[in-house]
Amino acid sequence: MNQDKYLISLGLIAITLSPSLMGFSSLPNNLSRPSNDRQISLNFPPTGDRKAPKTTAGGGTRSDDIACISAKEGDIPLVALMPNRENIGKTATPTPTFYWYVPKTQAKSGEFVMTDQQGNEVYYTNFALPNQPGIIKLTVPQKANLQPDQTYSWSFMVVCDPQYRNRDKFVEGKIQYIAEDNNLQNQLKQLPDLEKAELLAQKSIWFDTLDVMAKIHAEKTTEWQQLLQSVGLEDLANQPFIPCCQAQP
Repeated sequence: MNQDKYLISLGLIAITLSPSLMGFSSLPNNLSRPSNDRQISLNFPPTGDRKAPKTTAGGGTRSDDIACISAKEGDIPLVALMPNRENIGKTATPTPTFYWYVPKTQAKSGEFVMTDQQGNEVYYTNFALPNQPGIIKLTVPQKANLQPDQTYSWSFMVVCDPQYRNRDKFVEGKIQYIAEDNNLQNQLKQLPDLEKAELLAQKSIWFDTLDVMAKIHAEKTTEWQQLLQSVGLEDLANQPFIPCCQAQP
């Protein structure tokens, strides 16, 4: 008799608890397992002086006070999107892409030249400059035949007066093409763009980090701003990208 009462009591407890048990079993998946989300960091490691861009001409500087550019006080000058004032950065691709901010200018054309460590020209092109301020880009083609573990010098010129080339205004710097790391390449193939940029930044590979982020900057505005701010270029974070620069035939 007592045993029957005990079994009846257990049945009542089970009935009472069952709705709660059913409730736990129907929890959404995102609550029933820990999240794998993590914070992406686009802070680029220090690679040199990151003070505000200079506004006077000089070898290796990343900005210039250009006479043929209408620039008011406080306006952003011509500047290369580089991680330091020396304009030195690494790439892991033989076809790196360069980015510059060009203010509104009266100049009609620009030029780009790259030389090897012996001073030999490996690539040259000229192109029409846009008539509105913004960020422009130029990709070095395969025919430049860049060699791994070599450092190349580059110059981007704004041709202010085609008759007097000594009036050209320019920014210049160096690019280090590092040997291809097969392990890194395999990792990059498996990552979405944002994580790819993070890994490249961790490896201090500036040109490739910047190029990945430039392509997705409209969707990843916070991360784009973080990357530029980390190298002292936060004033460029909201600047538009302007189509340029096709080589002249």
